[in-house]
Formats: sequence, structure tokens, C-alpha cells
Amino acid sequence: MSGFYEPPPRATSPFHERLLHPRWTTIEDALGRPVPGILRELYGDPETLLRGHFYLDQPGGETRAWLDLFFPLDEEALLPYGRNLPAGAVAFADDEHGDPYFFIPDRSDFGDGPVYLLMRDQGQDTIRPIAPSLAEFLKWPRSRDH
Repeated sequence: MSGFYEPPPRATSPFHERLLHPRWTTIEDALGRPVPGILRELYGDPETLLRGHFYLDQPGGETRAWLDLFFPLDEEALLPYGRNLPAGAVAFADDEHGDPYFFIPDRSDFGDGPVYLLMRDQGQDTIRPIAPSLAEFLKWPRSRDH
């Protein structure tokens, strides 16, 4: 489901069902703690989750990130496309190349943390820092303009 929709699509699919019904226990078990509040906020907003295929531009910065689609919060968020994430990381979206965005929650109840992109470069995974926090990343202005 790729595309920037206004309003988001109303059709259902197995992917949408997974996206809109997070497996909280799966994430809690993987993290060894309650699901961070930042994830509960993000996955509690279907209007945001059902949109994709846009750029996020860091205010006053040089970072521009393409977000193709948000991931369901289940096993896919822990092992996106079969790729290993650092310990304690959760993937929440991917880019146009299928490279996952992930963050590593801090120990607070809100659990915000830095955002990274796990890039595949010449057969090797490389981690690129994207934003100092998931909350900040999600507030960056969005556009479809190249």
C-alpha cells in the first residue's frame, strides 16, 4: 500500500488489519518492558498509519527522508524483511528501497529514542542516523515534491 492519500483509503486488507491491530504483547516480550508511549501514540492514529509515500524534511536541516509505508507493529517490526536490527530496536516504516527505519526506545515510559535507517550497501547493512528522536521525526513537514 504505497501512496499519499487524502483522505487515507478506507479499503481493508490483511496488511491494514495488521497495521491497525498492533501485537502489543509481541513488542513487550521483545523489548522486555511495556510498549513505549511513543509507539502507542503512533499506532493509535490510523489516519497517520494509512498515509505513506512522502518526504519528511528536517526543519532547518539538510536531512530529507522518504517514507514509503508504515509497518505493522508485530514480528515485522522486529525483523523487517528478515533483516536483523540492533538489540532493543523497533522498525516502524521503510523507504523507497525497502530499507527499514527503526528507533531504539529510551527507558522512560514514553520511550522516545533516536531514529536510524538500516541501509543495504553493496550487500552489507549500514546504519545511518536520521533524527534525534522518533517524536521529532514524525513532526517533520511532509511533502510529495522531489
